[in-house]
Amino acid sequence: MYDSVLIPALSMAEQDRHKGAIDTAREEFLFLSINEMIVEFSESQDPMPDAAEHRDARILCLPAHDHADEVTASMLAQLLEKRGYATLSFPVIGPSPHELLSLIEARHSDIVCISALPPYAFAPALVMCKQIRERFPKVKVVVCIWGFQGDVGKAQARFERTPPDRLSTSLAEALEHVQELVHPQPETAALVA
Repeated sequence: MYDSVLIPALSMAEQDRHKGAIDTAREEFLFLSINEMIVEFSESQDPMPDAAEHRDARILCLPAHDHADEVTASMLAQLLEKRGYATLSFPVIGPSPHELLSLIEARHSDIVCISALPPYAFAPALVMCKQIRERFPKVKVVVCIWGFQGDVGKAQARFERTPPDRLSTSLAEALEHVQELVHPQPETAALVA
């Protein structure tokens, strides 16, 4: 539901917001409604039957820039929690990622997921990825550009010298990428290291 309904709705609202075609009251109502749905889903669902506890890594879900990124980060965090991951989702704090990153103490076994919703997703995600790499060089990073339809290889190349370990375009793909980083297969373990 998140990938097929809520993220596309948020993406359309973000496009309208950037064009000035949605007023503040409607935007706030949309965010409030989606946040209520996330809470409702969280309270109504039990952990997945095949969920295992993954004690060796925490997953830190960070918004790249704004409230829409924060909402999508909380969706990802909720799905990761249902699969047994120790997950923390952070709100937007101030206009700069520095303010948010100053509150985080990441361990080398942690995975940071940067949540960014188009249309203006790449620039803030790139800045945050770079700052995380500088501050926490051993942490694995998954950049999530929700609903991105272009060439993922070219998109990852935009990160130049500070590329993420994975670039995800959907929640399903982000869950898969986190699983790969927490429990690398023998052949991919050498590639990740």
